[in-house]
Amino acid sequence: MNGLGFNNVKLTDKDVYEILFLNKVKGLQPYEIERRFPVSRTTIKNIVNGKSRKDCYFAFKEYKEKTLNKL
Repeated sequence: MNGLGFNNVKLTDKDVYEILFLNKVKGLQPYEIERRFPVSRTTIKNIVNGKSRKDCYFAFKEYKEKTLNKL
């Protein structure tokens, strides 16, 4: 147990995409993002570094690359 009460919290794909957007597009740091979601900073770091929720991470990365190429 991590002592923070975050055990078994499930983030939806939408939550994960929002975390990625906040970090990769808006430039927010994990400590700033953690205030918005009921998960630990470590979980957020793992998401934004592509170590967890890889399906969402790679889909977001692909979408971002395609979108930036159109600008």
